[in-house]
Order: sequence, then C-alpha cells, then structure tokens
Amino acid sequence: MPEADPAQAPVNRTIKTVRVYRQVADSLETRIASGEFEPGHRLTTERDLAREYGVSRTCVREALLALEIAGLVTIKVGSGVFVLPPPAPDELTALPPAMPDQNSPSDILQARLALEPEISRLAATTATTEDLDVIDAFVQKMREEHRMATETEHGDREFHFAIARATQNPVLLELLQRIWEEMTGPMWQALQRHIRTPLMRLKWIEDHEAIVAALRSGSPETAQSAMRSHIRNVMETLDEARFR
Repeated sequence: MPEADPAQAPVNRTIKTVRVYRQVADSLETRIASGEFEPGHRLTTERDLAREYGVSRTCVREALLALEIAGLVTIKVGSGVFVLPPPAPDELTALPPAMPDQNSPSDILQARLALEPEISRLAATTATTEDLDVIDAFVQKMREEHRMATETEHGDREFHFAIARATQNPVLLELLQRIWEEMTGPMWQALQRHIRTPLMRLKWIEDHEAIVAALRSGSPETAQSAMRSHIRNVMETLDEARFR
C-alpha cells in the first residue's frame, strides 16, 4: 500500500466564526482605546449605532453589554451608555477579564423557542396529576419571589425543569438544563438587571399560569402554543428594551 504523500495531506482551513455582536463590541472597544470616545463621553444611541454598523438594535445592545462586562462602559438605562475612565496602574489586576466570547441572550432564546414548546407538547400527554401540582407549585414560588422583590428567580427555572421532567425523557431535561446554564452567564444576568421590572415579572407569572392551564387541559397543541407564546413574549420584551 503506497504511503500518503505529506504534500497532499488535508489542510485544516477551519475559521472560527465571530458572533456579530462581538464584532461590534470589538470595533467599539478599538474606538474607545483610540480616544474617539473619551471617558465620560456618552456613546451614540442604539438606533444610530445599529444604522452605522448595519445590524439590529438587539445586536448593538448585546455589544454594549459585553463592553460593560469588560469594564469599558457603564449603562444607565434611560440616560445612555457612558465610557469609563481607564483604570489606574494599581487597579489593573482587579480588572474583569477580556470580553468573554459567550452565547448572547438572543442565541439562548432562539434555542429555547426551538425546544421548549415541543417539551410542553409532550408533557401535556405524559404529565401525571402529581407532576402538574409540582409545576403549579413553582408558579406560586414565582409569586412569592415577586412579592419579596428577590433578585433570584428559582421558581421560574424550576417551573421549566419540572415540565421537562414530566415528559419522562431525561435527554430532554438534560438539553434544557444545558440551555438554562447559559442564563447564569454575565451577559444574560446584566441584561436582566437593566430591564427587570415588577410589571415584567407579573407578565411572566401570567404566562406561566396559562401554560399550567394548557398542560392540565391535556391538549398537546394548546400546551405547545402557550409555551411558544411565553418565549416569544420574552423575546419581544428584550427587543423592546432600550438603554437609550
């Protein structure tokens, strides 16, 4: 058998894809470093940045979140995004790491929209009365967290996991848990801090109650539609959020 010619060995031409929001964030970081935007300067509005870069406002918002996490800007909802002064030499070791390459909130929600309505569709036919009572109990947990104005949202997370458990399919639960792990990341958490309001939390509770009712009806289509509507409501809320 003839030996392979090294000259004919395949060449690895893999190119790492850079998310669009990171491209925008990297560009803005360069402009800040060059002095185009000085400390204390308010950045151009989301609308103008979106037009300048030819991207959506959601993409710009995610780029701004990445800059905030990196300690380059501060976001003041309603007032704008302001460039922070460079750190003093003795503060360099306390700086956050370079802008993390992480999945964006829109990435996460698209994944949820693809998976969770199907989980709910299946759960409508497999959930026991005990399963449904557990799911409903987590809605009550959400109400308690809302009443106490807590930062945590354990009820929300466990509500969705309980529906996945009710399918009796551990693979679906593992997939969902993997997606929700992304929601513990700094970008998602920063976005939530900036846009979370009591009215928004009440809306999510109402959505969850509609999902419970759909599951109790035993109709796969109704349960699927209720979950899809909830996630789309979340997506629309994030799209409508404005830093300025």
